[in-house]
Amino acid sequence: MSDLTPEMLAEINEFVEGESYVNYFLCAPPEFAKPFRLEARRVGPVWVTAIPAVDNVTHNRIMGFGVGKPGTESVLDDAIAVFQSAGCKNYMAAVSSLAQPAHYSEWFAARGFNLGRNWAKMYRGNEPTPAFSTDLRVETIGVDQADAYADVMLSVFGMTSAYRPLLKGNIGKPGWYHSLAFAGDKPVSAGTMFVNGEVAWMNLSGTLMGYRKRGAQNAMLARGIEMGLSLGCKWFVAETREDTPESPNPSYHNMLRKGFKLAYLQRCFYHQSPVSFGEKIRRALFVASYGLRFEGQRLMKQKKKAGR
Repeated sequence: MSDLTPEMLAEINEFVEGESYVNYFLCAPPEFAKPFRLEARRVGPVWVTAIPAVDNVTHNRIMGFGVGKPGTESVLDDAIAVFQSAGCKNYMAAVSSLAQPAHYSEWFAARGFNLGRNWAKMYRGNEPTPAFSTDLRVETIGVDQADAYADVMLSVFGMTSAYRPLLKGNIGKPGWYHSLAFAGDKPVSAGTMFVNGEVAWMNLSGTLMGYRKRGAQNAMLARGIEMGLSLGCKWFVAETREDTPESPNPSYHNMLRKGFKLAYLQRCFYHQSPVSFGEKIRRALFVASYGLRFEGQRLMKQKKKAGR
């Protein structure tokens, strides 16, 4: 990796991030994608994802702007049009600090975006992972443990059960690899990796609150790197919250210990509009009703299967 220029690092990170998020959304089953009105596609040189039914900046994203080729105002407007046509008022753009042209932030400001926090984009080569120790047992999983994986992720990210179909939809799909760490028989940490060519994207992972500081993240990273190496990956990329003296981030230092380096800081621009109380209630009821219906159907299937 030492021979990669900063521009090449940005292309590797931004390209695989965009491809991963779009693929993640496209793996969602129809019973989730249709009622939530998922959008996931390439719009010119950028990637756009959205969940209009809930309309929040976590899911409504523009990725890859100004990397590979200079961004333009028309490209930005085409991406924003996807959200507007879907009725979304809240969306964000994750932009490399190396994006071109250098004055792109002015275009976002002119369209009502505000600059938010940075994300540290990390990378490493295909060196073996350093040794580590943990009392947790780590397993690579398949569809038979998809619900256990989703249980961990729902808890870690504070999401309702309505998102279970989205979270587990990519398990067993081409390019996706998942791991769980167990404390005894209890799943306590989950790891996700998407492989695109020679690059492995290692995001969407987390550990239950009561089981942190036991080496779970190191275990997830090590298992992912091990799998990636066996698949011929040359580069591994990930992201974590920016580490600062005022807000230290243990995850950042865990990655450094696993051989990752800081590629650059990704800047996030947010477009957010006030949501009326009535609209908040409507969205909450929609998500809750879907979650209850889906979970009821899921548990009924489990009960029938167990009774065979």
